[in-house]
Amino acid sequence: MCREIPARWILSLMGLLGVVNLTSLRINLSSSIVDMVSNASNIGYHHEGAGNLSSAHNQHGFSWNANEQGLALGSYFYGYTFSQVFGAWCGRRFGRVRVIGVSAIMASLLTILNPVLLNIHFWLFVAARICIGAFAGTFYPIMHGLWGIWSPPEERGGHLSIQYAGLPLAAAVIYPLCGFIAEKYGWQYTFYCTGALGLVWSGAWLLLIFDNPADNPNVTPEEAKQTSLSIGEEVNTDRTDDVKWSNILKSLPVWGIILSTFFDHMPSYLYLLLPTYLHATYNLNVQQSSMLSSIPYVVKIAAYAFLGLLDWCLSKRYEIGNVRKAVKLTGYSLAALSLIIMTQVTGGVTITLLCFCIQESAATVSVTGIKASAIDIAPGFSGVVFALANSAGSIMGFLTPQYAGALREAYIENPNKAWEVLYLTAAACYILATAIFLLLGSGKVQQWAKREVDDTETTGLID
Repeated sequence: MCREIPARWILSLMGLLGVVNLTSLRINLSSSIVDMVSNASNIGYHHEGAGNLSSAHNQHGFSWNANEQGLALGSYFYGYTFSQVFGAWCGRRFGRVRVIGVSAIMASLLTILNPVLLNIHFWLFVAARICIGAFAGTFYPIMHGLWGIWSPPEERGGHLSIQYAGLPLAAAVIYPLCGFIAEKYGWQYTFYCTGALGLVWSGAWLLLIFDNPADNPNVTPEEAKQTSLSIGEEVNTDRTDDVKWSNILKSLPVWGIILSTFFDHMPSYLYLLLPTYLHATYNLNVQQSSMLSSIPYVVKIAAYAFLGLLDWCLSKRYEIGNVRKAVKLTGYSLAALSLIIMTQVTGGVTITLLCFCIQESAATVSVTGIKASAIDIAPGFSGVVFALANSAGSIMGFLTPQYAGALREAYIENPNKAWEVLYLTAAACYILATAIFLLLGSGKVQQWAKREVDDTETTGLID
C-alpha cells in the first residue's frame, strides 16, 4: 500500500499531522486559560494574594493579572525561539527524522505534566512551557530541510500548503475541543488529551518517515529519479556538509526572509489572544469563545488548498521568485486592510469574525512566499535559513501576548482602545513584512548553496 502512494506525499500528510500536534500543544493553554483564570474577563484586575501564584488557585481559578496571563501564554515562545538554529543543526548532525520524533515525545510528556507542575508552583509551569516550546522549535526548520531533499521545486508550494494547513486545522479542532473539555471536565484534561495525541503521532512518525529517498524502502525508482533530477545535481542536499555560516549571513535574500518573517509573525500570533478577546469584548463563556475562535481557521483550511493549487499553476508559467512576491503582496495587503476595517467598524461579533476570516485566509500566502523562498534559495541549507528566520519571527510569540497585556493595563479604563491599538500594530507589521520581501526576496538558488563553490567568486550578496 505504501509503495502505491509516493513517499513525499506520505511525508506531506505526516507533516500536516505534525503541525496539528505541535499547534495543539501550543494553543491548549489559549482555550483553557479562560477557565483557569478567575479574572480573565476583568483585564487588569488582580486579586489580593496572587503574588504567590502557586497558592492562588481558588474556586474560580488562578488569580493572574493581564501581564501574568501574557507571560503564561508567551512562555512557550522563549524556548521555541532559541531552539530553532540548534534544532536545525541537530537534525543535520543526528538525523532529521530522529530529532523530530524524540523532541515531539518530550514535548508531549511535559504537556501531560503541566497540571501537576502548575499546582506545585507557577514558575515550574512556565519552565515546562519554555521546554515544550524548545522541543517544538526543532520541527519547522528540520521539515524545511527534509523538503529541500524530498520536494521538486514546482511542488514545494503544494507540500508546504498541505503541511501548514495543520495550523488552521488544529485551531479549528483544538479550540472547540479544549473549550468543551475544560467546560465539561476541567482545564487539566485539555493538557492530558493533547499530550496523549502527541505521543501517538510521534510513534507513527518514527515508523513511517525517513531522512532521504535512499533510506526509504517504499520509494520507487521512478520517484527517486524524479526527485534527484528536479532538484538538480549541482544543489547541495548533503546533511553532513558543513553549514556555510559566513555566506548565509552575508546573503541579502536570507536577510529578506529573516526580517520579513520577524514582522509577519506578530499578526500571526494574534490567534493566541482570540478566545480572550472574544470573552472580554462580548462576555462569552469559555466554550462559546473557543468555538467561535475556530471559525476563521475552518475558512483558512480552504485557503491553503486554493493556495497550493495556485502556486503550482503559477510556478509552471512564471519565474518562481516573482510568483512568491506577487502572492505575498496581494495576500498581505488584504490581511492588513481587514484588520484596519475591524478596528474602525462596529458590528458586533459577526463583523469581528468576518474580518478575522479574511485576515487569516489572506495571510496563508506566507507559506508560498517567505517559507517556500527559504527552500528556493538554498535547498540543502533551507532548514538553517528557515531556523534563523523563524527564530527572529518567534520573538513575536512572547512579545505579542506581553505587548497585549501591557496595552490592556495601560488602557484599563478603555479596554476597547487597547485592542484597537493592538490590531492596528498588526496591520502595520503586515505592510513592513511585504515591503522588505519585495525589496530583498529571491527565488534563485544561491551560489553558496551549490555543491561546487568558488570562494573567490562568492560574495553572498547574490540575486
